[in-house]
Amino acid sequence: MHIRLLSCVRPLCLLTTLAGCQSSRELAVVPGASVATEALVREIEYPDVSVPSEAFDDLTPLTPPPTVRRFEELEFVDLTLEQAVRQALSNSEVIRQAGGRIVASPTTASTVLDPSIVETDPRVGVEAALSAFDAQFLATAGFSHQDRELNTLNPAFRYRREEGERYRVGVGKIAATGTQFGFDSETIGVSTNVPFNRVPSTYEMVTSATVRHPFLQGGGLEFNRIAGPGAGPGNYRGVVLGRINTDIALAEFELSVRNLMRDVERAYWELSFAYRDLDSKLSFRQYALEAWELEKKRVEANIRPPDQEAFVREQYYAAQAAVENAISGANVTPGVFGAERELRSLLGLTASDGRLLRPITPPTTADLHFDWEESLGMSLVRREELRRQRWRVKQRELERLAAKNFLLPRLDGVGQYNWRGFGDTLGGSSDGAFQELYNGDLGGWTLGLEMATPIGQRAGHAAVRNADLLLRREQAILREQERQVSLELRGAFTELDRAYVVTRSNYNRHVAAQIQLEAERKRNTVGETRLDLVLQAQRNAVVAEVAFHRALVEYNVAASQLNLARGTLLESLQVYLAESPLPASTYQSAIREARRFTRHGHVSREAIPAPFSAGVYPQGVATPPMGPTDAASDPLLPAAPDPNRSPTTAPPPREGDKEAAPRTGPVPAEQKPVPAEQKPVPAEQKPVPAELIPAPAPDLGGMIES
Repeated sequence: MHIRLLSCVRPLCLLTTLAGCQSSRELAVVPGASVATEALVREIEYPDVSVPSEAFDDLTPLTPPPTVRRFEELEFVDLTLEQAVRQALSNSEVIRQAGGRIVASPTTASTVLDPSIVETDPRVGVEAALSAFDAQFLATAGFSHQDRELNTLNPAFRYRREEGERYRVGVGKIAATGTQFGFDSETIGVSTNVPFNRVPSTYEMVTSATVRHPFLQGGGLEFNRIAGPGAGPGNYRGVVLGRINTDIALAEFELSVRNLMRDVERAYWELSFAYRDLDSKLSFRQYALEAWELEKKRVEANIRPPDQEAFVREQYYAAQAAVENAISGANVTPGVFGAERELRSLLGLTASDGRLLRPITPPTTADLHFDWEESLGMSLVRREELRRQRWRVKQRELERLAAKNFLLPRLDGVGQYNWRGFGDTLGGSSDGAFQELYNGDLGGWTLGLEMATPIGQRAGHAAVRNADLLLRREQAILREQERQVSLELRGAFTELDRAYVVTRSNYNRHVAAQIQLEAERKRNTVGETRLDLVLQAQRNAVVAEVAFHRALVEYNVAASQLNLARGTLLESLQVYLAESPLPASTYQSAIREARRFTRHGHVSREAIPAPFSAGVYPQGVATPPMGPTDAASDPLLPAAPDPNRSPTTAPPPREGDKEAAPRTGPVPAEQKPVPAEQKPVPAEQKPVPAELIPAPAPDLGGMIES
């Protein structure tokens, strides 16, 4: 016997050793393999993915990208800020981010499907938690045949043959309080050759109704709503937590939409500045061209030496290079093409269609004022990040309540009542098992208590301690987030004021530089000034104009950032989130289910679960509209170009200026009316009329406003 055992163990050890070596074997090319075999082993395969044909509809056909040489051939598409917001929302199945980071980090991208994905998660979603309370149906059928030889001297009992059949049907249900209900029926049929039995075959039917109710651990409506039936320490998957997961996903989705709107508005104003910057560079080039032509005439008339003409010519080509860079972008300056490409990416448009977007909504110049205390209160209530963190704090609070339940012993009340039937046939006669079951003569019941508890409750105490630490962590994060939000709001207030006063100062600088430029140009026409002073005045005028437009865009971006810090950015752009309507059958089912919580027409307070939400989050804010300032009456906004002309052709001269520089960019508000309700702001914002900056006085001191 010992030798046989060793002979069986040796092959088993060998098989175990081979199986262990198999998993650690490294893949290597067999020496002497053919070149084709090595290539097959080393090649990288491409996944076979089914992609809908319409996925490439917006990629083909594409026109060639815009270039500086083809700038005059491009078609311009006027775009308001409201249209940009609508376009971005309608094309954002994937919530885009500035910079196109989805290519490098696709797993961090947010989509409109994310809340629904969390809602329908088969592990932690609401429906998954509700499925634990679904009724369970069980049905089995089995047949058996056994031939056995017994150790007995009686030949009548030596060989036994037994045939059996078993059927079972049952339904089980767990109630919201953790009570388990069950109803099942089992039928057992046995046929045997054992002598001295009353009948050779018998049938027994047992129908039972059972109930098990937890009095301490695992019992109660609150615990089962939080943790769900069958929960263990640290493993909570109740309906309430599933709903909180959905609310967190909704807050994150709203946060992604808010960031998208922030990026769209910022990209819109950056593109508006790019066109204004191009206007200034075109003015610079026009002034340099006029000075060059004047110097050429003077050199031809032997009034000036040739090097003076080369000096001015260098200024002209420097201006020409500045125009080209303003169109296409260079270094850190995106230019018109770069800014338009960024806005086009956020709006979900094709990469190239032979057209250029052109903003026509003028930036606001109103002096905006916000109440600090009210803004601070709104930011602490309306910020999406804080709402998301508060849901996490609530989640930890509920988990702590569920963890305390595991400090209690397991005490269940159990009860069962059964009906039995026995006969030599299953049915059809007075001696059948079904007839006896129907008569109810054979019955029984069981009633009692079951208690089980670990001595010391080590796991329960660890669960409570862990839940306390997790709750303290989330609360500490919430307090720190509130502190950071208040600091961010303070910085937004400071930046808004800085951007406004800098805009005013740069406007006065721009006016002074224009006056100096006009004076130098007039003196240069009659030859009463030095050439370097004229060229310096041209450069100063362009730099001052660009600085003014830069400051004006920064002021509008600062206003947008302040709305973001207050938690009212979406409302300021008239963007609201809402769930799609449910089918009519859902509302009818809700009415039917609501009747279960009523008694004699009155709501049963015992059946109403404790609330875990503070109510509906208000999205709407009573806000008067802050329309764009009229460009015709606003001294901050220079005259805009005629939209019917080419971007590089000279516009009609402005009043009082016969040699105006060519301009491109936004179209005047009176030619492209923008509705006043296009960009509402909260009621705390106090728009100031167009006299943001008084007209400068003739002397220098009057042009420096305080």
